[in-house]
Amino acid sequence: MSKSASLNAHSNGGGLKNYLRAPERRIALISLAHGINDMYAAYLSTLLPFIRQNLGLSYALAGSVNIIVGIFHIICQPVIGYVCDRIRRPVLMIIGPVLCGLGAAMLPNTNSFALTIAFAGIWGLGSALYHPQGNGGIGYISPPEQLPTALAWFNIIGTGGTILSPLIAVGAVRMFGYKGLLLTLAPALLLAPLLAYSIPFLKEERTQEQRDASRGFFKTFGVVLAILYPLAAIAFTRETIYQCVRFLLPLRIVAEGGNLEDSGFIVFLLTLGSILGMIPATRVAKKIGATKTIFWSMVLSFIFFMAANMLSGWFSIACYFFVILSIYSNAPVAASMAQNLVPGERSMSSAVVAGLSWGLSNMMLLPCGKLIDMFGISNTLTVIGFLPLVSLPFFMAKIFKNRGAAQ
Repeated sequence: MSKSASLNAHSNGGGLKNYLRAPERRIALISLAHGINDMYAAYLSTLLPFIRQNLGLSYALAGSVNIIVGIFHIICQPVIGYVCDRIRRPVLMIIGPVLCGLGAAMLPNTNSFALTIAFAGIWGLGSALYHPQGNGGIGYISPPEQLPTALAWFNIIGTGGTILSPLIAVGAVRMFGYKGLLLTLAPALLLAPLLAYSIPFLKEERTQEQRDASRGFFKTFGVVLAILYPLAAIAFTRETIYQCVRFLLPLRIVAEGGNLEDSGFIVFLLTLGSILGMIPATRVAKKIGATKTIFWSMVLSFIFFMAANMLSGWFSIACYFFVILSIYSNAPVAASMAQNLVPGERSMSSAVVAGLSWGLSNMMLLPCGKLIDMFGISNTLTVIGFLPLVSLPFFMAKIFKNRGAAQ
């Protein structure tokens, strides 16, 4: 057993403590927290068409709600990632899902745009607090050879929560009204003390030598970004496509006469597509390497996007499903590659490759909304379909030619 694995596995009396603090169960609990945190992720996508109608918002203003979430990820995640790599306790991954759920549950319970923005900020802050420490925690606990698979399951369980999100949102609203969404805070509130008990520490205490060698935030961020910018750019492209398609298709369905269930089903279908390719992609990466796996996932997503834009009805929606499946299959492969490139800054690497790119992609929903206002939803989807090609020049970067890091 490694030092980090044995850190919390020592006996203080009581088999339950040792059972819960075994490395594989701590990984499972962190992944479960990811699922609960992301269980609130699709509330806005599912309910936004109706929030827009209730508040009388333009498409551009509706898209701006996501910008607040993006701002918190852009500003907070790198700082949070830096802090997480220097603290031992998983405080942020404990309180993050609670704040995320509170903000998401209150979004449709407001009667003003200002309050909607405020609760979007609380939602964004909670999500920004959880993700760097969650991703980094998996890296600190998992054995190196199992890291891609551990991160794949971490992402799958998180996205599994997102899959359930529209179903939970629609079910709670149908049974109890919008205030019923507050009942869905229960899982986050119940998991918080279990995490605190099971994972008192994520990593060993830093030595004095490590503290002396530690760089400040801005220097650390600059060093990590200089190494990981190609992966961050590819992740930004991936997340922008995912966010825009999830934003646009429900709006199109409702604009064409669809109802709340139709909107929720489309979000559910797209979210399902985002997890189905992850485990196969990690297996493919072991055979052909991470670089080729990420590259071909981007190419396939472009091909499916072109087909989706040329077809109509459920054939088009099926192609959008495969767009998301293709492009999101590279997420755990890219995350593992990033952590291997900067193993001493795992949470920061997650913040740069996952959190920062996700936050920036949310910012793209405002220009996306403006394009809809000017040119319509179908023409906007046509433009977005060419985004996978934007990522291809980044595969010329040095990190993709380093065979050791690219496996």
